[in-house]
Amino acid sequence: MKPGDQTRLASVDAVRAHQRRWLEETRTAVAEGGREFAICNADDFEEIFTAFDIPVLVVNYWNSIITFSERKGPHFSAVLRDRGYSPGMFAMGLASTLEPAEAPWGGLPRPTMIVGTTRDEAQLRVTELWARAFGCECIPLDFSWTSQYKKIPPNGWWDLHFDRSMEMIDPARHAERVSQMGKLIAHLEHRLDRRFDHDRLRQIMEGVNEQMALWQEAFDLIAAARPLPVSLRDQTAIYQLNWQRGTSINIALARDFLEEVRQLVAAGAGCYPSERFRLYLATSGNDPAFHRYVRERWGGAVVSSRYSGIAPMYARDLSQQAPLDALASRQLFLFDKEPHWEVHEAKRWGAHGVIGMERDPSRPSRYRRVVEAAGLAYLALPRDADDDEVRGLIDKFVETRMLGAT
Repeated sequence: MKPGDQTRLASVDAVRAHQRRWLEETRTAVAEGGREFAICNADDFEEIFTAFDIPVLVVNYWNSIITFSERKGPHFSAVLRDRGYSPGMFAMGLASTLEPAEAPWGGLPRPTMIVGTTRDEAQLRVTELWARAFGCECIPLDFSWTSQYKKIPPNGWWDLHFDRSMEMIDPARHAERVSQMGKLIAHLEHRLDRRFDHDRLRQIMEGVNEQMALWQEAFDLIAAARPLPVSLRDQTAIYQLNWQRGTSINIALARDFLEEVRQLVAAGAGCYPSERFRLYLATSGNDPAFHRYVRERWGGAVVSSRYSGIAPMYARDLSQQAPLDALASRQLFLFDKEPHWEVHEAKRWGAHGVIGMERDPSRPSRYRRVVEAAGLAYLALPRDADDDEVRGLIDKFVETRMLGAT
């Protein structure tokens, strides 16, 4: 791959092809064979369904497919408005079920159940409405990683997940989470008329650890390489592997990604024509619309985002905790949108500045204070768009903070 060539990596294409094939096969198995199928919120219950041998799709992933991959967000936002609902990205899956003829990839099969979330009232309401549209059961789980702790996480908390995660969560909430999962497992055992295999759950959790080790090695290589060998677009796309974690196929796909990264680094391949300066994107979004302008107008590159650094946080030390306890601890503290971690990641990637999304870029924010105190420039943008206002903010930032700073 020559500098400037942004052809999709073969390993990333393989992941997309696998996901489409998986959905097609699952849809056929549900329609023709009566197989169970489940939907759940991200990072909540996937491993349990996998241990039950139930195909599971993650709400967040499907919303992303609709909004970013298939670019049907405007259409399904209109579907929601026409039915009296407020449009929002989390509700894209609901909209695709309300108008299945327009759903990506042939649409979803009817699930056995949807496991909801009390992350916030709006998301819980969406999963309830979605289950009603499907005519299936909806079961909410209390707590999540956005409401997990009563104490301030210690410095360097991002390095403590594997074997010290219990230090960062509330013990009472952890006990309640384990109890809730146990009750839901018992409910599934009764409904499916088969026992839950705790040894199988351990195998899956060990597979998650293996998959995340492969991921971390690949992204350590990408972060250290000059020039950048894997575009932000492909870094974000490969994250699809984390929606079906710990299975043999996803471990194999992660290994293929690592091998392709090794080859690119060894060849000195670069995905962007210029890296006059590097920027880190402090959001969980996709490759931003304004990135092309940054590259073509200023020769800069957005080299990383949150999705490039959080996967290793899924790993857990199973020598210290039973798999169900480890799973609950991860569900209650996976990662946080926290500026000290963003600074750590920005520096790991050699970034000269950090981009954050803020409704009012003119107002001082905690992110700006932390990032600039660490010696990095901070650019607040009101949205991920390529329009005159965003370009103007980028131009001013580059002219005053980037030129001559690198």
